[in-house]
Amino acid sequence: MYHKRISKFPEDFLFAAATSAFQVEGGVDCGGRGIAVHDLQPKKPGITDFSVASDHYHHYKEDIALMKELGLKAYRLSISWVRIMPDGESVNPEGVAFYDRLLQEVVDNGMEPIVTIYHFEYPQALVEKYGGWLDRKAIDDFERFATVLFENYGDRVKHWLTINEQDHLLKISGRLGFPEELTGQDYLKAAEQANYHMCTATACVIKKCHELLPTAKIGPVINPMPALAGSNKPEDTIAAMEFNELSTYYITELHCRGEYSPLHWKYMEDRGILPEIREEDMQLMKENTPDFLAMNYYLNQTVAKSQKKEFGYHDKAVFINEEPGIYKIVENEHVPQTDWGWNICPEGLKIAIMDFYHRYRLPILITENGLGAYDKLENGEINDDYRIEYLQNHLSQIKDCIGMGYPVFGYCAWSFMDLVSGREGMDKRYGFVYVNRNNEELLDMKRIKKKSFYWYQNMIKERGESL
Repeated sequence: MYHKRISKFPEDFLFAAATSAFQVEGGVDCGGRGIAVHDLQPKKPGITDFSVASDHYHHYKEDIALMKELGLKAYRLSISWVRIMPDGESVNPEGVAFYDRLLQEVVDNGMEPIVTIYHFEYPQALVEKYGGWLDRKAIDDFERFATVLFENYGDRVKHWLTINEQDHLLKISGRLGFPEELTGQDYLKAAEQANYHMCTATACVIKKCHELLPTAKIGPVINPMPALAGSNKPEDTIAAMEFNELSTYYITELHCRGEYSPLHWKYMEDRGILPEIREEDMQLMKENTPDFLAMNYYLNQTVAKSQKKEFGYHDKAVFINEEPGIYKIVENEHVPQTDWGWNICPEGLKIAIMDFYHRYRLPILITENGLGAYDKLENGEINDDYRIEYLQNHLSQIKDCIGMGYPVFGYCAWSFMDLVSGREGMDKRYGFVYVNRNNEELLDMKRIKKKSFYWYQNMIKERGESL
């Protein structure tokens, strides 16, 4: 829509950057940290593990000083469950003390901490004890973990995030601790049960947060990939709608309304993968909805109707190219891609913001958005103009949304510094700050400011006036 645009972002807009504990911290043998499910995943040739990562555990004061220099208003971080509770249940004083120091350092440097409670780092001990998210006991354990965080850090944290990218988790068995032999229909049924337990646990934690911290705000982190129709055929428009339902709405309907959508219920029913549910859980979800929606946005998808006439029992996969009888992913000549084949569509972020606000009337916080690339250190500098262009175009869409009246109150670029990508190691870099290491060698771990660092610094100062 052509409209009168605002000149600047609001004064209280939270310009921020993000990391996650398992990708940036390292220090796996320090401070009594336990074993997380991702620690046991096989290391791919040439791909680093997470044992050292960016060594934020030992460099956090230096890193937070750089955040202050960058001009961040907020820092989104996650807290490692296995550093706080090594066995998933017993509290580790050393872990509690580490995050107490880290969060205080953030606050002392004039930034607001935005805390993710669970960002892929599930205790292996709970998987071995009862199967993790497959069992209802996981609900109580997650609530206990969150309660420890609320009681220790609630005086400094105003915005809490419950579970990061739940849909993403459900498609990667290694991050859930599911048995490798679980495939096909059995895997889908297990994933739906885990999803139900996660949504129930989220409602429990929202309720607990409101009881213990009545002025704090809390919400889940979703990762929409809004679908465009592959043609002007009505059947492709319907396929796009069904893709959105089965990739994101199936979770947010439970979080925000305490209901299964008709389409998702029919999807599960036809495939024999309905979870075991309890009426009291559904009531709990209805009564304890989020204060806002946190949104990780990287890419959109273009889809067409699948011509197959069958039910699909696909194995776990991050991106499913085709749901037989529903949709299939197709190429879009109007949407360029990254080096890793991810679509670059800034307009998709605006679509997601408008769509989710129209559905749920909740404020929105952008918790991840960024470009992974093969950054090159040349003569002590990193000229990442491609990243600047990507971030500038996406922030422009947010500025437009705010100008039209959509309540987006913050933006967390992914990521503040280079960290270990979940599947591409150190090759795929996202940060404003370069970490001098690679997949094979730690080198000197020096922090080097990229060109994008100075661009974001200036953008924050001018509150996006030049966008």
